[in-house]
Amino acid sequence: MAQLIVSSRYLKSGKRGKTKRRNFTKYIATRESVEKRPQNTGKTTANQKQLIAELIKEFPMAKQYLEYTDYTKNPSSENASELISTIIERHADVIGNRRNFVGYVANRPGAERRGEHGLFNGSDEPIDLNAVANEVAEHPGYVWTHVVSLRREDAVRLGYTNSDMWRELVKRHIDDIAKAQNIPLANMKWYAAFHDTTHHPHIHLIVYSSDPRQGYLTKEGMAAIRSAFANDIFHEDMKSIYQEQTLTRDELKALSEDQMSEILSQIGSGVVDERLVTKVRELNAQLQSIGGKKLYGYLPKEIKQTVDDIFFLLLQNEDIQKLYDKWCEFEKAKYKMYTQKDKELPKLAENKEFRSVKNMIIRKVVNMIEIPDIEPEETHDDIEEDTDISFADDYEYVDTEENDSNYYFKWSDEYKAASRILKSQYPTDDEKAEALAVMKSEAEKGNVLAIYDMGRYSTDDETVKRYFATALAGFIDIAPKANKMSSYFQYRIGKMYLYGCGTEKAPDIAFKWLEKSAVADNKYAQYMLGKMYFNGEYIPADYDKAEKYLSAAASANNSHAIYQLAKLYLTQEKYDVIKAVRLFESIADDNSWASYWLGRIYLFGKDGIASDREKALEWLTKSASEGNEYAERLINYDNGHNYMISNTIVSLLVDFGRIIEEDNARSRRRVSHKVDKKLMRIIQKKKQELGVKPGGIEMY
Repeated sequence: MAQLIVSSRYLKSGKRGKTKRRNFTKYIATRESVEKRPQNTGKTTANQKQLIAELIKEFPMAKQYLEYTDYTKNPSSENASELISTIIERHADVIGNRRNFVGYVANRPGAERRGEHGLFNGSDEPIDLNAVANEVAEHPGYVWTHVVSLRREDAVRLGYTNSDMWRELVKRHIDDIAKAQNIPLANMKWYAAFHDTTHHPHIHLIVYSSDPRQGYLTKEGMAAIRSAFANDIFHEDMKSIYQEQTLTRDELKALSEDQMSEILSQIGSGVVDERLVTKVRELNAQLQSIGGKKLYGYLPKEIKQTVDDIFFLLLQNEDIQKLYDKWCEFEKAKYKMYTQKDKELPKLAENKEFRSVKNMIIRKVVNMIEIPDIEPEETHDDIEEDTDISFADDYEYVDTEENDSNYYFKWSDEYKAASRILKSQYPTDDEKAEALAVMKSEAEKGNVLAIYDMGRYSTDDETVKRYFATALAGFIDIAPKANKMSSYFQYRIGKMYLYGCGTEKAPDIAFKWLEKSAVADNKYAQYMLGKMYFNGEYIPADYDKAEKYLSAAASANNSHAIYQLAKLYLTQEKYDVIKAVRLFESIADDNSWASYWLGRIYLFGKDGIASDREKALEWLTKSASEGNEYAERLINYDNGHNYMISNTIVSLLVDFGRIIEEDNARSRRRVSHKVDKKLMRIIQKKKQELGVKPGGIEMY
C-alpha cells in the first residue's frame, strides 16, 4: 500500500538548545556520513539503540515517520541509521538556527543540486543561497517547514526521484498551501529542496509571508496540505482501487439481484423469515396508530424497539453481510492510503454510517400500500345544495314580511320544486327549461333567493356577474329586516364576499359577516368558520376555535360539521380517536367517507380502539359500494396483507444493499478530489501527536 508522510513545524530563531540538543549538534558534526547509503543489514548496535531511545523521548512524534515503521519491522543497522538521520534532519531548526537550517536543506549530502545547491522555488531565476538564508534568519514573522516523504519503491514507481517532479508538484498546489497557511498568494514566499535518501526520498519545504503579520497554520491547514499532496501523488493509485471496486460492486449487484429474485420466488412457499413478517406487521399497526412525524427520532420507545428488531433481523441476511464486507475492504484500503494505519470497522449493526436504514424501514412499512389520506374537498357549491333547501324546510312557516325594499325572500313550493330539478344530477332539457323559467319569474319579482340562483345557473359571464351583484345587494338590504332569518342572510353575504360572487374577494369582510351569523347560532356559518380555522383558510389555523365552531354546528346536526370535527379529533393537536369514531358512526349511513374512516380505524386499530377486521370490512364494503375507490383499495390491502409484507421485506433487503452500494459511489466521487471529512478528522487527531495545539502549532 502506497504511503505518504507530511510533517509540519515552524522555525524559531534565538532559542538555546538543551544539553541533549547540544549532543545532537555534535552528532551532526561528527557522525559517519549516512548519505553514503551503506547497505548494512546487520543488527542494530547498542549505541544506535540508545541514541534512538533518546531521540524518540525528545521527539515522540517521530513514531509517525515511515523510517520508524521500517525500523520497528526490521531493526537492522541500516534502518536504524536511516531513522537517526531523519529525526535529526527534521529537527535541525531546533538543534541549530534558521540560517543554518536553510543552508543544511540546500547543501545536505543527498540533496539534488540545481547548480551550486539544491534549493528551488517557483521562479526559474538563480537562487542566492546566502541571501535566502539571511532573509529567512532575519524574518521577524513565522517561518514554517514541511517535510513530504515517500517510500523509495513508491517514489520510483510514481516518478518522484528528482527535484523537477517535486518542484512541479509544489507549484501545482502552492494555492492550496497559501490558503491552508492563511497567507495571501501575492505575499507567499517558499523554497524547497529534494533529498534523495536511501529509503525515503523527500522534500523540505520552507514557507513564510513577506508580511510578518500574516500567516498561521492550524490542524485543519495541516490536513489540507497533506490531502493536496496525497491526492495528487496517488491519483493513479486511487483510480486503480476504485476501478477494481466498481468491478466488484457490479459483480455483487448481479449476485444480489439473483438472490433477491430467488427470495421473491419463495414468497408463496412461506420461506420469508416469519419473524420478519411478524415484526413488520406489528410495526405497520403501530405506525398507523400514531400521528405526527414518522421518523425514528420522533417515535415512542416501544415503536423504536420494533424498528430495531427489524433492523437486526435484516442484518442476518447473508447477501447484506457480503455487501458490507466488501464495503469494509474498500474503506480500509482508502483509510490506509492516507493514514498508514489499519482500520478496525464496527459491525454493521453498530456502524453509524447506516443509521439511515432505520428511517428507510419506517418509510417502507408506512408505504407498504398506498393508504390514502385523500378526502373530498367540500366547496361552497356542495354545501349550498343542502343549505338552501334545508333552510327552506326549517323556515317554511315564515311568511314574506312587508317592507319598503325592492327585495323579498320566500321558499314557495314552486321555487323549491324548481331548485330540486336544477340541482338534480340528470334533469331533462324540458325540466331544466321549465325550472329556469320559474326561477327567472321569481327573480323578476325581487325574490333574492331566485336572483342568486339565476346567477348560479346562467352561462354568460356578464349575466352571472349582474345577477350575483344584484343578489348581494338584496341580501345586504334584507338582512337587518329579516328577524329570525337575519343570521341566514348574514351567512349568505359572508360566503359571497369570501368567494367573490358579485364582488371582489374580501376575506376580511366575509369573516365579519360569518362571525355575526355564527354568534346568532347559524349552524352553516359556524361550520364554515370551524372549517376555516381547521384548515387555515384565509385565517391562521386555530384548532381550539375550530373545535368550538364545529362542535356548535355539530350539535345542530350539521353533518358536514360532524365530519370535519371527527377529522379534527384525528389530528395530533386534538387527538381523541374515541370521539372521532363516535362522530363518524353518527353520519356513516349517509357519508361514504365517514364509513371509509371507520373501516380504516378498525382495520389497523388506534389508541383505545382495538383492531376489528370483521367490523372494518363491513364499513369498507359499505363505502366501496357507494363508489369510494379508496375503500376498495383498503379491502384489497387486507386481502393481500401477507403478500405485501413479504414484498416489503424483500424491498427492505434490496434497499439496504443499495444504501451500502451508494455509499461506495459517494466515496469514489469524494476521494477523487479530497480526503473525506471522516478521514480528515482522523488525520487531524493524529497530528496532535506531532505537538499541535488546538488552532495552531506547538513551538519548540
